[in-house]
Amino acid sequence: MLDTALKQIATMQPAQLPEVELPRVPDLSAAEPLAAIAHGNPAPLLESAKNIDLDNATISAALSQARTLVTGTIRDLVGIATQLLRQGLPTALGLLSLDPSTRAAAMAKLRALISQHLGMATARVQRLMGDLSAAAQSLQPVAQRPVRSALADAPAHPTSSPHPTTLPEQPAAGAGADATAHEVPSPSPAPEPAAEGGSAAGQAAVAAAKSQVGQPYVWGGTGNGGFDCSGLTQWAYSQAGVELPRTADQQAIGQQVSADQLQPGDLVVWDGHVAMYSGNGEIVEAGDPVQTNPLRTSNMGMQFKGFWRPTA
Repeated sequence: MLDTALKQIATMQPAQLPEVELPRVPDLSAAEPLAAIAHGNPAPLLESAKNIDLDNATISAALSQARTLVTGTIRDLVGIATQLLRQGLPTALGLLSLDPSTRAAAMAKLRALISQHLGMATARVQRLMGDLSAAAQSLQPVAQRPVRSALADAPAHPTSSPHPTTLPEQPAAGAGADATAHEVPSPSPAPEPAAEGGSAAGQAAVAAAKSQVGQPYVWGGTGNGGFDCSGLTQWAYSQAGVELPRTADQQAIGQQVSADQLQPGDLVVWDGHVAMYSGNGEIVEAGDPVQTNPLRTSNMGMQFKGFWRPTA
């Protein structure tokens, strides 16, 4: 009984976060002299490099905080298990008594000790989840910033007016490729969906998701006071009578579609995030709070899995 409880506490220990390789900004010291020769404007490129440096600092700080939280939780769980062992072993010796009443009393006390310490371990893990959710809030602006091409934004001549152009969304056939990882020699606007109607279930799911705009982000939330990303899409589709799996990567189901085939209700799926296309080039997603944002295919360096229509 005691060893089973100790093994159960051991399984609660969270894994350490993996190392994350952040993008490196190349040396741009020659950008201004070259722009002067080519009659270009280096400002958008330099501004993008500055933003990448700031984002890297934000991500590194969040990862450092998360690793500290995970390490602290592991340490506390080890302490809880050690305390249970120290208090439980003397009590377990009472099970060897020939007196039935002594054995019964020892069994009751041992069960109470195990229940108490398992409760402590569970509460500690739940506190970690809340702490990690809070630590991740600083990453929301990074994840939700629309991706634009600094080169496309730069005017060809100093006197010409800028024409901001978003990077084209990657088609579903390129699932797993982050939009920021592709250079586009001649950028063009992100393709607009050809058919905005969509299915009745998709439209109902969008309406349900939009009705929750402003709700807070809650780790593991499925409508009980807030939502996480997959909790929102699962809940929204359940209001339309369609059941989805629980996690983001599992919601890449149904028919995979390309960007120009998007309809309201289609899901935009990464390996760690999911959003719902709501029409007019926008998505609705569980940030902090639930909100609408421009359509994108990048999200904090996560692997993009494509666009999916769960009702197909």
